[in-house]
Amino acid sequence: MDGEVAQLAALVISANNRIAHSDDPMPWFAGQRAFDRCGSIAFHTSHKRRYGKDRRVPVAETPGDWLDRLTESGVERVVMSCIRQDQDDDEDMIPDRLSAGFAGGGSLWSMTSETPDGGVIRWTPGWRAAYPRDPDGRIWAVEYLANPSPATPPGVDLEEVRNTLRAALSDMNEFAQAQHFDQVAAIFGSALCLLDGAPDPRPVPRPPGPADTLPPPARRLLFAAQRGWTFDNMSLWRDQDFSQDVWVRYAALSEQLYTAVTTAMVAAVNASVPV
Repeated sequence: MDGEVAQLAALVISANNRIAHSDDPMPWFAGQRAFDRCGSIAFHTSHKRRYGKDRRVPVAETPGDWLDRLTESGVERVVMSCIRQDQDDDEDMIPDRLSAGFAGGGSLWSMTSETPDGGVIRWTPGWRAAYPRDPDGRIWAVEYLANPSPATPPGVDLEEVRNTLRAALSDMNEFAQAQHFDQVAAIFGSALCLLDGAPDPRPVPRPPGPADTLPPPARRLLFAAQRGWTFDNMSLWRDQDFSQDVWVRYAALSEQLYTAVTTAMVAAVNASVPV
């Protein structure tokens, strides 16, 4: 899954777990995979000046400090959101599913923190390759910038989202099989197993992390959506020799899958929001 999306998901789930279970030490938090490619992760707000560029004001210099600031300020929930960039009348706009594999491409992902008095802050990530020679591969500097925002409604029907994701994964699996892309079909087949909570035919190491705090249905939904995210790996479909009709079918199925996967990720992550 895209690193930016994975990190946002981890922060939202972790923040809501801290809010709901303040006594949970979350020993996995600081060393989780969502942070392991980052040399720095900071949280700032922007202070407008009469002249010159806006000044960045530090809020927290680490994710752990950010969690502390949230609880100190009385935040009652953190909500993830995804906004499409390609939903307008511009015929030349590249679909989000195609641009998702490029820096700054895809949909706009962010999170909002909300206090009981109606205060809402939107945290928007910015990634920069600031440490290209880091020996441990921690090349990224990530800054989350805070701005006032309307509230983000988190509630959705998980079962409905699950059914939509199942249909999209099944259709893409059948298409890949019909076109003899066995490796691709195996990915979508494993995503369907994860959605059902069945043994994963393509298991990967899963150290303890934020997803473990989710209810089982949401956890299965998240894992399946993560496995179904193939939009940054177009080489899976290399050597395509599709007819025009098949290309049209492929584009329609890919669009259906992108919508289902992104919706499922948001729904699964926001299942962590305290009731």
